[in-house]
Amino acid sequence: MTEHIDLTEGLVPVLRPTFHFYVHNALEFRTGTDLHTLMRWFDREKRTYWVWYVPCKHTVNYDINLYRPQVEGSFVLEQVVFDDKGKLQK
Repeated sequence: MTEHIDLTEGLVPVLRPTFHFYVHNALEFRTGTDLHTLMRWFDREKRTYWVWYVPCKHTVNYDINLYRPQVEGSFVLEQVVFDDKGKLQK
């Protein structure tokens, strides 16, 4: 069901993402729908991290086993690698 906001001139659909991103390094993880913000946060940590696409709403609870979200259809979008000195590898 699509929600709507009444703007007096008509109804405008409100789209809610049906997916989110799960990003982790060896020490911690974060989830959200704003990939840019998540990646900026992990870039500042200067540790190798992985970006996952998770095909369910951000509010859904699910298990994480061995750093992997246990949601059917989840997959790694990218691995961002930093060397031992914190330099981004291309």
